[in-house]
Amino acid sequence: MFQTLSTLQTLPNSTTEGNVFMLLDVVITFPLLIDPVIMNSSSYSKYPREKMEERLAEYITSLDRTLSHPYVSNVHFLYDQPQIISYIQTRVTTNLDKLLFHKVNDSTLSNAAYEFVFSNLNGRLVMVNQADVYPGHGLDLITKDVMVSNKLMYALTRHGRMERKCDMRPGTTCTDKGYIGSHDTYIFVPQGKLPPAAWKALNHHSFVLGIDNVLIWTFKSILKYKVLNPCKVITMFHYHCSGVRPTARRKRINNKWNSGKSRPTDNLK
Repeated sequence: MFQTLSTLQTLPNSTTEGNVFMLLDVVITFPLLIDPVIMNSSSYSKYPREKMEERLAEYITSLDRTLSHPYVSNVHFLYDQPQIISYIQTRVTTNLDKLLFHKVNDSTLSNAAYEFVFSNLNGRLVMVNQADVYPGHGLDLITKDVMVSNKLMYALTRHGRMERKCDMRPGTTCTDKGYIGSHDTYIFVPQGKLPPAAWKALNHHSFVLGIDNVLIWTFKSILKYKVLNPCKVITMFHYHCSGVRPTARRKRINNKWNSGKSRPTDNLK
């Protein structure tokens, strides 16, 4: 059974005794790429339907693996295309009790995810994740009391592994030499409301170049979090064998005034 926003009122504040460890609430979104409006757009018109379905299958696989992870309590899916609910419902067949759907005005905007998190998941351990990334090992190393007392945000860089359709290992950027300033996963405990300045800073599409650097800058400069990238001990796997990506020119949105980075480390605090 799929759940909706009202279910949030009944979620427990912790899934273990004390503050040693807390399961994560994961927030993701992805578009229904086979929607004719998207397929005919300048970003995707060159791809046949089969390729769009292949890309969607990667999203579904990543969602499935996230739902199946033992340290994930719920996955909150943000959407603005009502038909995507039934699309997912017919393809995800396990751990449906973990999956909650929430309608937002524009799920492609980065600030939609963070406004949702700060409005609905205050005090919980949250992971905002790219749709084609899923968790591996290391989530059990995260402790809520450490995150809160140090006001930490983990901005994790991706790993790759051998997938059924391709070898994603060459795309691993969580290394001292391979780091290029890119991040896919953000773990933190939201406190209070999202300030207007942060909302404005994140008012960009989540797929534009540099949004990860703007996110880090926003958490450091506006929200006053300490940002670390412990991707050496917490692994997030990237799954993108299809090669489908928006082809319209994407202007980089970060500059020297709103750009943040966090190099790979094994330090958790």
